[in-house]
Amino acid sequence: MMDWNTLLSTARMERNHVWVPQGSGDERSQWQRDHDRLIFSGAFRRLALKTQVHSLSDNDHVHTRLSHSLEVASVGRSLGVRLGRWMQEQGVLSDQHSDLGIGALVQAACLAHDIGNPPFGHAGERAIRQFFESSPEYLDGLTRAERSDLLGFEGNAQGFRVITCLERHWFDGGMRLTAATLGTFLKYPFTADSLFGQTKCKHGVNQAELPFMRELASHLGLVEKIPDFWARHPLVYVVEAADDICYALIDLEDAVELGHLDYQEVSSIMKELVDRGARRNLYEQLLDDSEAKLELLRSAAIDALVNEAQARFQLHYDDIVKGVFDEDLLDWRRASAGEVIQRAKSLARERIYVDLTKQSDEGRCDHLLGGVLSHLIDGVEAFSSSDGGTNVGSKAHDALIRLGKFRPQPGDSKYQRLLRVTDYVSAMTDRYLIRLADDLTRLNYLDIDS
Repeated sequence: MMDWNTLLSTARMERNHVWVPQGSGDERSQWQRDHDRLIFSGAFRRLALKTQVHSLSDNDHVHTRLSHSLEVASVGRSLGVRLGRWMQEQGVLSDQHSDLGIGALVQAACLAHDIGNPPFGHAGERAIRQFFESSPEYLDGLTRAERSDLLGFEGNAQGFRVITCLERHWFDGGMRLTAATLGTFLKYPFTADSLFGQTKCKHGVNQAELPFMRELASHLGLVEKIPDFWARHPLVYVVEAADDICYALIDLEDAVELGHLDYQEVSSIMKELVDRGARRNLYEQLLDDSEAKLELLRSAAIDALVNEAQARFQLHYDDIVKGVFDEDLLDWRRASAGEVIQRAKSLARERIYVDLTKQSDEGRCDHLLGGVLSHLIDGVEAFSSSDGGTNVGSKAHDALIRLGKFRPQPGDSKYQRLLRVTDYVSAMTDRYLIRLADDLTRLNYLDIDS
């Protein structure tokens, strides 16, 4: 059974890969400091211009990755506080940990949960995978494990790389978040290679970050099930539930805003989750304002799902801390509200995610990302194989200049060079990717219709 005394470690990985315990510091807790580091980071700020579901929408009311992450953090904090209070009552937390502290920890991890998403969200992930699948020559010379990272490019693994390598302290601990926040962030605490043959499974750690992951898992006391495959930190289930709650409901709300679904379709699903009780009078007063009614229903539905997630965590607490629980807290096959959540997701798949405009944008994303990746990798490899970068041509020089700080360093392996390129590309916003592709096309470095 995992131990909360180590699971809630506030130590930070400082220079030379040493875990350094943290004192009380200023008026903020260590997890509040993590929250603030994330909020003020460039990687988090760029989420404002990255797709949640509806790419490049002209409607300013729909969600981006940034607004989604803030809402997930709010729900996660509430659920974390409730569970922290319950764990205090059960006597499983030491006196130094409070319910508000658990809420702050979950809130910080929720803020980071999408920080590694590439432009155009899941469509961008798929486009990067398809690029390497359709151009396997770029992976020549890599190990099976290294190839798996790129063929199965994952925003979750990229997020771990962002917060531990790329943001703030460049390849020297990254944001240097607390061990507990890093553990709570890791939805998939294992490598792609540990899942070899399971092509539809996600992973959360690349080979490049595996040594750090091993140190983190050892420090936190995570259960290692098979080599390089660990059980989740218990609070990961809370982050996952908060994410599920928000995107299942708010994707539908955005669809009403955009006219893809009507109010009755969405409200009927939310009503099934809500016992209006004392809110009945307020609800009836809003009969002529469908937008306000939907907001009220959504608020009550979120509260109902938070209650459900809390009950499921408490019910399965022993299995969760033993590292043997293998479900979502809101699993549609088990949770009483799970079937409604599943219907909400099914409605989104059938009526939102197949929208023709969205499909067109995502098809465009495949061309844009594929073209940009090809240009950058060709340039990087031309420099790598040249004698000091002489006689490589203007296209290669263009690629290296654009990469800036992401430019590979002398002595980097081919795997490391490819990761530097995907680091740069995945950091882009939707609009920046389009502008870059337009610029490269204008210079005749790309031949795509952007």
